[in-house]
Amino acid sequence: MTVNVLVQPNPEKGYTATVLGWADLVVEAQTKEEALEKVRAELANRLAKGEIISLQIEPANGEHPWMKFAGMWKDDSMFDEVLEDIKAYRKKIDKEWNQA
Repeated sequence: MTVNVLVQPNPEKGYTATVLGWADLVVEAQTKEEALEKVRAELANRLAKGEIISLQIEPANGEHPWMKFAGMWKDDSMFDEVLEDIKAYRKKIDKEWNQA
């Protein structure tokens, strides 16, 4: 299992580590390494007492609410041009990002 942990300096206690997506899992420690070890221990403790289950939920009306928008522009004569503009913009942003 992999989790993302935000580690921040804490002037009063050394470091604070927050497990992203688990808002209630926050630890404090004197060093970054100690904070990460506390995170590992707390996660192991919680997982020993329970389990993580992925649950698929179907919308109440049986259809995903965004499906009514799928394909709505398929017959628009400008659609291909818009896609090309998006592609060019993404290339420009990628180039700028890689030069930074």
